[in-house]
Amino acid sequence: MGASLRAGVSSGIPQSALLVPVPEADDVVGRWRRRYDPVAAAGVPAHVTLIVPWLRPETIGDSDLAALDGELSDVKAFDFALTHVEWFDRRVLWVAPEPGELFLGLISRLAARFGTPPWGDEFDEVIPHLTIAHAGEGVELDGVASGAARLLPVQCRAREVWVMVADGRRWSRRHRVTLA
Repeated sequence: MGASLRAGVSSGIPQSALLVPVPEADDVVGRWRRRYDPVAAAGVPAHVTLIVPWLRPETIGDSDLAALDGELSDVKAFDFALTHVEWFDRRVLWVAPEPGELFLGLISRLAARFGTPPWGDEFDEVIPHLTIAHAGEGVELDGVASGAARLLPVQCRAREVWVMVADGRRWSRRHRVTLA
């Protein structure tokens, strides 16, 4: 995400996502997310993404939400920790959830059920993560990385899966599935 993407502006296109909100992360990385992650300012809480894009927002119906509820009906809430800071090409700073396999299992299951591969199948490898910040022109994130690393690990619990929808600028929660 370059410097042309202003805080509070989303991708510019309507889309939806499935994510696990991580409220425990807000005290640790919230201030940096609000400053350096445009989706935070656009209404997306600290989270681990499962599927984005999911379904086109205007096509999501009650049957899709019921299918999501059914698909997740046997998934139990689980504990995980945000353990260490990582980078995607020195452009995206993120925190790793451990065990990541729990998220990968959900991602695979939901992608298969809905025919919606994570990140539109753009990447060879799916890496569960919680984004802290995006680098841009004139944005130096090494201080953010070291500051976040000093605050880890953070113990968390995955309690819900949210359907978030965006109109191209703002995101809002459309549906929530509480894990057993």
